[in-house]
Amino acid sequence: MRTKTLFLILAVCISILFTSCSYLNLGENDDSKDNEYNFLDSEDDVIDIGPVRGGVLKLYSTNPDTLNPILTNNKYVRDYSAFVFESLVTLDRSQKAVPTLAKSWEVSDDGLTWTFHLEENVFWHDNMPFTAEDVEFTINAIISSPNSSYKPNVSNITMFSAIDRKTFRIVLKNPNSFTAELMTFPILPKHYFEGEEFASSPKNNSPMGTGPYKFAEYSPGQYVKLKSNENWWKGEQDNNNDLKIPYIQEIEIRLYDKTKSGTDAFQGGDVDLLTIDRSLWSKYNGRTDITMKKYTSNEFEYIAFNMSNKILKLPEVRQAIAYAVDKTRIISNLLPGEAVASDLPLIPDTWLNDTNAVFYSPDKEKARKLLEDGGWKESNGLMYKRINGVNTALKLEMLVNEDNSTRLKVAEEIKNQLKEIGIELTINKLKWDEEMKRIERKRFDMVFIGCQITSVPDISFLYSSESGQLNISGYKNEEVDEYLRKITMEKNDDVKKSYYSKLKELINQDVPYLGLYFYNEAVVYSKRIKGEFNPYLWNKYFDFVRWYTPMI
Repeated sequence: MRTKTLFLILAVCISILFTSCSYLNLGENDDSKDNEYNFLDSEDDVIDIGPVRGGVLKLYSTNPDTLNPILTNNKYVRDYSAFVFESLVTLDRSQKAVPTLAKSWEVSDDGLTWTFHLEENVFWHDNMPFTAEDVEFTINAIISSPNSSYKPNVSNITMFSAIDRKTFRIVLKNPNSFTAELMTFPILPKHYFEGEEFASSPKNNSPMGTGPYKFAEYSPGQYVKLKSNENWWKGEQDNNNDLKIPYIQEIEIRLYDKTKSGTDAFQGGDVDLLTIDRSLWSKYNGRTDITMKKYTSNEFEYIAFNMSNKILKLPEVRQAIAYAVDKTRIISNLLPGEAVASDLPLIPDTWLNDTNAVFYSPDKEKARKLLEDGGWKESNGLMYKRINGVNTALKLEMLVNEDNSTRLKVAEEIKNQLKEIGIELTINKLKWDEEMKRIERKRFDMVFIGCQITSVPDISFLYSSESGQLNISGYKNEEVDEYLRKITMEKNDDVKKSYYSKLKELINQDVPYLGLYFYNEAVVYSKRIKGEFNPYLWNKYFDFVRWYTPMI
């Protein structure tokens, strides 16, 4: 009996000792920050002793139409193509173009001719050398593919050719200083498709690239498997250890039809990471088995003012509205953690917009003074002014699409905030098609709307009176147009940034649009994978070659 008792005590002590060591080891390696949730689970804890080679990364995708990233309409295929393919340039976190397959480039004085010098010692997965002819082939493929999502990237190119094996040149229709930012499409191997009908080739479902992972197997309706490229041109040993990158040796992209959501797959442990819808964020907050990281998306929300409206054409009214609308309060009360305030469709904290401060800090007194200085007088809580001989009340209507519940909630808050300075705002809820018709016919005062910005930080689309496809306000400022033209011509980044500073000041003074916020996006990661998780808009899988699956 005494022997059994001693054995039991010894077993308990050993159990406590090993549990404590596991907890302390994990605690020392826990580098979670403000918006990460990375705690220990009571079951199946992962012992992280640092990077190791091996393991499988499991990802989610809907069933693909094709595995060719130039031809696909599947957003997951486009995202995952970064594992297999590489582009001439990539965009860094600040939205600057950085060399990838192109090691450098130069631009002619007239801004029309761009010459790209390509990296040496880059090989396709079949060990054939990468050359400028592959770039030429890829651009031809994009141009000849009617539905390629990369068509806008090459639409300004009028001529292109391989000068030699490592030099590629393009000639533009019109100067565009953001041409490098457009060279982010994946490059395809010319030799691989020789003798094939590109659009219908079976090789579109067995892709070949130059990237860190090689295609291994495709089972339609089940999975796409990739394996590490041991001969990757950037696959040197990591400076921090003796391991070669990428660390993870296999990627399995699991395919689902629309009956099973990515959320279901992640919740069930079938996939290791997922970009999640904002409506589901609350379900993941406080979870003990995940890491959650947020980043600014390309979804920009704003209000358009009809500049031909007799009230809104007055600058003091637009400026007063800008001072009255408290974006911080809107985000804190209605969109906590889901958005970041922004005046313009330039992502905050990027190289051309290196701040998250807004131009109009909320100030009701200043808003009222602007109106009073402009001749508006208050009566029974409502501002009035004689315009063209008619006593006009400061009453406005704002169109909002009825199927967007978030916009409707924010619109109500804006209505309440404007009431505090004597503006009566009526919210008109419309079906989307009806709202678009009203916009086309200029039958609106204000419209609450949004857009998705592109990878190029050119804001002409909204503010140019010459080429502004979305300039529904009818905004025209010749000085703004001139700066927009200068920016597309300017090759020097410092000068270009100074132009942007002046441009932003002019636009913020005119307030043709009231910028509200960019939405955030979030990625959740299983504790089964480790590494530095720092997604951003242009690279959700940043530094994935250094992710790893620790021993269990």
